[in-house]
Amino acid sequence: MGRLAGVLGECKALSHLNLSSNRIEAEGAGRLAGALGECKALSHLDLSWTEIGDEGAGRLAGALGECKALSHLDLRGNGIGDEGATRLSRVLGECKALSHLDLRHNRIGAAGARRLSRVLGECNIMTF
Repeated sequence: MGRLAGVLGECKALSHLNLSSNRIEAEGAGRLAGALGECKALSHLDLSWTEIGDEGAGRLAGALGECKALSHLDLRGNGIGDEGATRLSRVLGECKALSHLDLRHNRIGAAGARRLSRVLGECNIMTF
């Protein structure tokens, strides 16, 4: 992940990134987050089934606010619980273009769902 993250910042026109079904885990998510802020054209990000968990979701959260064109975010099957959902909820409101968010097959409980629903109610989410 380190090498890929190192070159992502140079891909200014990158609009779709699918890294699904890879063992990125929390550390890889942190490295990826460092590069995502440079991907200004990124509109679709698929990190489903990448084992990022709460820690990885938290690391990504900081970078997602910089992805102004992001309209599609897939975080299915990552073991994200209430902590990760809370950290995501703090930044998803800044993603004004976001219209599709997939968090299925995670461990988000009632507390995380409440936090997400408060923020996502202000967004243009068509699919959640």
